[in-house]
Amino acid sequence: MRRAALILAALAVLGSAACSHDKKSASWEPGAPGSPTPTAVAPTEGGSSGGSAFTQNPDGTVNRSGGPEPATSSTKISAGGLGPYKIGVTLQTLQSAKLVTAVAPAKGCDNYTTAKGTGKYYAPELVFFKGRLLHLTVRSASIKTDKGVKVGSPLANVKGSYPSGKQLNDWTGGSAWLAMSGDYALLFPVKNDKVALVQAGMAEPLQFKYTDNQGC
Repeated sequence: MRRAALILAALAVLGSAACSHDKKSASWEPGAPGSPTPTAVAPTEGGSSGGSAFTQNPDGTVNRSGGPEPATSSTKISAGGLGPYKIGVTLQTLQSAKLVTAVAPAKGCDNYTTAKGTGKYYAPELVFFKGRLLHLTVRSASIKTDKGVKVGSPLANVKGSYPSGKQLNDWTGGSAWLAMSGDYALLFPVKNDKVALVQAGMAEPLQFKYTDNQGC
């Protein structure tokens, strides 16, 4: 009898271990091969070691390169931002420096905030996620990229300046040119074969917002 009891106890332990293994193998992480597509997942903050401002985007996609954020300039817009409006900077930092106006919650978008930058930097339109700058938009032709592209530039010039970029099409039939820089990007929506505005920020949220109207 004692031997039988020992055998039954051993079988119970083995069964418990098997169940534990099954639960572990069924787990997944956003962006892993074969993972289900996540939605509305908050970004994980990064950048502490000079990497991307966000390691995970609000749509659940993962920034894969982990590379450094592109350098910013007060006179030129880059994929990393414009002057003090550096992708990943906190809204609180910009407010303390009196660099934002018209701060308001984004309509229909939890955890998003919109604001405008000051006239000194051509009043960029700012979008924050959980208090950190996710992307910005410039509509002034007075600010250029480091390759000389600006609002009003012909599409041919954009493609020549950023030959490794790609064309995006939105749900209305519009088009844009996306120039990647690691996990960041410049986006040039086009109207009548000319740049209509310039956007800078995390690449995947910019792309999904433009193509599928997802996010804020």
